Amino acid sequence: MDNLTAWSDRAELVGTVDFTMMFAAHDAFSRDVARMLDACDKGRTFTPQTTAAWKRFKRFLHIHHVAEDEALWPQLRAAVDRPADLETLAAMEFEHARIDPLIFLVDNAFASRDDDAVAVEIGELADELGAHMRHEERRALPLLEQHLGRSGWDAFGRWIRKEQGLRAAAEYLPWLLDDARDPTLTAVMKQLPLPARLLYRRVWEPKYRNAETARAAA
Repeated sequence: MDNLTAWSDRAELVGTVDFTMMFAAHDAFSRDVARMLDACDKGRTFTPQTTAAWKRFKRFLHIHHVAEDEALWPQLRAAVDRPADLETLAAMEFEHARIDPLIFLVDNAFASRDDDAVAVEIGELADELGAHMRHEERRALPLLEQHLGRSGWDAFGRWIRKEQGLRAAAEYLPWLLDDARDPTLTAVMKQLPLPARLLYRRVWEPKYRNAETARAAA
């Protein structure tokens, strides 16, 4: 779990790019695997809350990685020329490819209703994903800051919003900010337009919280 608890100690990048949303996503993925491992340890592997958490986690992780592979790494690869930088970007895609089979193994463990297998496979996924996210923050994001800058990062954000739409935001933002620290919550809210902030506070977050409460009680 060391890979997944290191984010509070991350060295924030100083520059023109605000990576709040990337860091928040990494924190949310780390939070979810920690919760699922805790649920397995307490005999709650196949509760509605844990199975729903797994389905949501893998869906958002898939979206996250597809967005990077299609709309971020290719643009950054076109902007760099140093062999070491190209190797870093190749590693990002390679690490994504290593994670995909681990998702499949967790799915199989859930399908077979094997408590021990679920815990083992989520643990393997946690290690691989944690190492990847740390590598991305330490090596790939500084390249993005240097070569694409704020305009490139903003273009990536627009691509995601266009692809996912408002309905996806209604599901994603409450998940992203579930149990987030106050500085993270404040930073994310500042990036949202006023209508989205109001929807989050009055509709999306209460709906998410009510659903989670109902699953926990089931």
